[in-house]
Amino acid sequence: MANFKDIGDGIFIGPQPTPQDLIEAKQRGVETVIDMRMPGESPTSNKEMTEASGLGYFNIPVDKTALIEGQIDALTNALKTVPGPCLLHCATGARAALLLMLGRAKRLGWTSDHVFAEAKAIGFDLKESALFADFVREMTTR
Repeated sequence: MANFKDIGDGIFIGPQPTPQDLIEAKQRGVETVIDMRMPGESPTSNKEMTEASGLGYFNIPVDKTALIEGQIDALTNALKTVPGPCLLHCATGARAALLLMLGRAKRLGWTSDHVFAEAKAIGFDLKESALFADFVREMTTR
């Protein structure tokens, strides 16, 4: 799990996990993997790989070119209902960080600048993607 960050509150975040990452996640107490990749986006089934490691699996398919507010709410609700600690991932971790930070922004009233700073603090520059940056600005001005 060298590529995953423990960001507190029982949440680890990072890129597509390997089978070894999942073994290590289970050893560190992770109970559920929340996958934000689209069906067919990875060459093998993330669900099967995760469950073979003895972990719970939850999928929130996120198309980075078609971001919607419901995905933020889906992650927020999943974190309240699935057994934790949780490992959040997509291909690179950026979609996971985006939704997590926007969920916190909705709950805590963060500005877009605050979202960008919090994401950067955990290793994700959401401004690198114009689509992500625009989505952050849209979601924090409501």
